[in-house]
Amino acid sequence: MKKGVFCYAMASLCIVSVMSSCDDDDDNKLAPGYSGKDISGQVELVRDAETKKAVLNVSTDNAWQLYAGTTEDDIDLSAPYLDGSGKGTFDVDADTKARSLFLFKTSEGQGFVAEKHLPMEGGYNFRDLGGIKNSEGRFVKWGKIFRTDEMNKLTDEDLAYLASTGLKTVVDFRTEAEKKGGMGGMIPEAYDKNPSTVEETYELPINAGNIFSDEVIGYISGGATAEQLEPIMVRTYEEIVSVDEYVAMLKQFFTYVQNENCLPLSYHCSAGKDRTGVATMLILSALGVDKATIMNDYMFSKECIAGKYDRYVAMLPAIAPLVTVKENYLNAAYDKITEKYGSVDKFLTETLQVDIQKMKDLYLY
Repeated sequence: MKKGVFCYAMASLCIVSVMSSCDDDDDNKLAPGYSGKDISGQVELVRDAETKKAVLNVSTDNAWQLYAGTTEDDIDLSAPYLDGSGKGTFDVDADTKARSLFLFKTSEGQGFVAEKHLPMEGGYNFRDLGGIKNSEGRFVKWGKIFRTDEMNKLTDEDLAYLASTGLKTVVDFRTEAEKKGGMGGMIPEAYDKNPSTVEETYELPINAGNIFSDEVIGYISGGATAEQLEPIMVRTYEEIVSVDEYVAMLKQFFTYVQNENCLPLSYHCSAGKDRTGVATMLILSALGVDKATIMNDYMFSKECIAGKYDRYVAMLPAIAPLVTVKENYLNAAYDKITEKYGSVDKFLTETLQVDIQKMKDLYLY
């Protein structure tokens, strides 16, 4: 399954500033914390879905150095992996069978970089939350938590690549009916394929967000138009955060997210945009990320899943609003949370029993 270059070129990588002493004695290790100018947006790493080859897109006019490792703890600062002076696109001769983490450094600042959108030939929307900046100027750690769409079509190469991340836990928000497929074979069976490193899988079915549920199919069979189906998405987002059964699933989800022994962890639904989008909004909110940044991350799914449902839309044009993302969809979840619980913070801490400080300790540099 070949993905367009467009989706991957749009996968702009956030860069995490890391405190580094100017003393020569500290050149070969990373010091904790943050210092220097925030250089987010000056560099991105993009990998091709099929070949896993990497390129570095640089937009700064400054001289720069790129250092390589597998985690932030083993990046080799003894010599640059790649260096340059000024902007451009540069081939990175990185391992195509394993994920790498890089440190990008200029005279203004430095930060980690990896591909934000993982190169899955058999998937559309596999993304690392790493590099997202919160309102305190801290950044989400790379390689700890991933959001994705269904994992049933991952290739052997995809699975080997994911295994290199050490992925340990997979949480699935889909219903059993979604995984079984149906509609006379139009929807194929979709049970996950997991990398060899996965030790635990958890099923937390949330039927809201199942675009081929009996309710949605009933509307379509009754001749509903796209305009009539869009409100279903608004209601879906409201239900995810207000129906007791679904809220219980989110609460259980956060027990895994807050368990260091479950990390690295990935979570997904079918498209990785609705149930997964709300879960991501809640995670990032707990980490102190502002709403505008959360919305930008949410809307990026529109590019990532381009083409995923084309054949279904060709058969059923009315479902177009169901297979994309819109700001008013996620805003509906925000509004329902405020209406029912008072605020997102109260929903997280009082209803979902999220320990905000523990979340920050686990997931922020």
